Amino acid sequence: MRTLSRGAGLVATLVTALLLALLPTTAAQAAGTGEQNWCGVQGIAAPEGRRAIDAACAEWRARTLYTWGGGHAPSAPGQSYGTIDWSSLEGIEETQLDPQTRGFDCSGLARWAWYRAAGYDILGNGTARQMYEAAGRTYQQVKGAGGGKPAVSEMQPGDLVYTAVGGTVEKISHVMLYLGDGYVVEAYQSQKPIRVIDIEARISDNRLVGVTRMPQGSPFTEPPGYDGTLQVTWGTDVAVRQHPNLASGLVTRLSGPDIVYAKCQQHGERVTAEGYTNDAWTYLSNRGGWISNIFLKGPAWLPDVPTCSGADHDSQIGPGGGGNPTQGGAYSTWGTGVAIRSQPSTTAGTTVARLAGPTSVSVSCQLRAQTVTSEGYTNDAWSYLPQYGGWITNIYMRGDAWLAGVPACDGRGTATPVGTHAYSTWGTGVTIRSTPSTGAGVVTRLSGPTGVAVSCQKHAESVTAEGYTNDVWSYLPEYQGWVSNIYMRGDAWLDGVRNCVPRGAS
Repeated sequence: MRTLSRGAGLVATLVTALLLALLPTTAAQAAGTGEQNWCGVQGIAAPEGRRAIDAACAEWRARTLYTWGGGHAPSAPGQSYGTIDWSSLEGIEETQLDPQTRGFDCSGLARWAWYRAAGYDILGNGTARQMYEAAGRTYQQVKGAGGGKPAVSEMQPGDLVYTAVGGTVEKISHVMLYLGDGYVVEAYQSQKPIRVIDIEARISDNRLVGVTRMPQGSPFTEPPGYDGTLQVTWGTDVAVRQHPNLASGLVTRLSGPDIVYAKCQQHGERVTAEGYTNDAWTYLSNRGGWISNIFLKGPAWLPDVPTCSGADHDSQIGPGGGGNPTQGGAYSTWGTGVAIRSQPSTTAGTTVARLAGPTSVSVSCQLRAQTVTSEGYTNDAWSYLPQYGGWITNIYMRGDAWLAGVPACDGRGTATPVGTHAYSTWGTGVTIRSTPSTGAGVVTRLSGPTGVAVSCQKHAESVTAEGYTNDVWSYLPEYQGWVSNIYMRGDAWLDGVRNCVPRGAS
């Protein structure tokens, strides 16, 4: 049997829904094939690995077919129509129906499973070999106890297993998702449904090349040679430049969302793009250049990325201005040892800096978040200080409780865009999703209470959480995603925010 470059294998056994319901909890093997009549996590798995397996097994239950090139549509991961393998007459014959078939090839299924698990396209568009060779930047190769290929006992649920004739990297032709306990789920041959099979049937005859492991369970350990914290970009054709200004030379362009390493950030040329204005730029150590923070998912000033200093600071901010402590209105603080926080909260986030005494500061915007009582005052207003990249309670700002003339903030520490309303979330680890549903892809998570801009709201999936039930979701344009109104400060239906669905529409 020919091995396709995106996966190949044996014929799957048809299993009815009634048989599935009657199967015992132990694995049931289809006679004579090594295939299994079940799909699921075997043993202990990290949450991310479990989600990847759940996504792949959902396609197994749906009896989704293998199709050459499936799962690699230009727009995003997911089922797509395949194409013909023109590499040989055998390939042409075997894949002739694939252009009319929606489904996945082997790397497309792996890509989709981990897209659903991580909330972003962590593997990217590529063949199984390209995925394996990309390990080290966004995910890691797993080595055995002696530094060579890992044994099955060293694999974890959610790992990706790569095979080739002869077991060499240059001949990688297939990738599978490890379920645990010696089983894998795979898309393996044109017009055949996804299957679960004993891994030994797929790595015998020295076909195992290696294993890669996504970041899961505990904080991801960055590979040697990449300095900084892991961040996610968004947008297409995003420029990475030699200096933090628009006129400097182009280092590269990011064709789509990508994983990058943020070494440090600083104020540079003020940029307006995608409806946002920001002067923060971040140096990407694995790209060798600067990117405007507008194109990094998260707040305008990244809370876990240090400020560039010393040799890392780049003074070439360009003629466009910005990058100075007078951005926003000029104000003054009072008191001693006043904390600037990464979140508008005394408990969430971290302390960015402390002001030893009264200090002149710039304020770009303000919002209502955690209520604070201190120095005999109580106030829920917080101001964003761009030169510190953090928040200060307005108790320590000279002036009124709500500073006159300072605009309200959105989640990026900038003035709320036209047509939106300033609100604040509450809770920790709040999920922003791509559509108003708990099953939709994760755009990002808010680590603590966050000021956000809300453009509209709508009735969608009903959610029960934190002791509340609500079917209203709000759209947050700066994150390009949806949040359940359970986590929005205010009424179940936010006052003054328009309905996303025009009147009279369904």
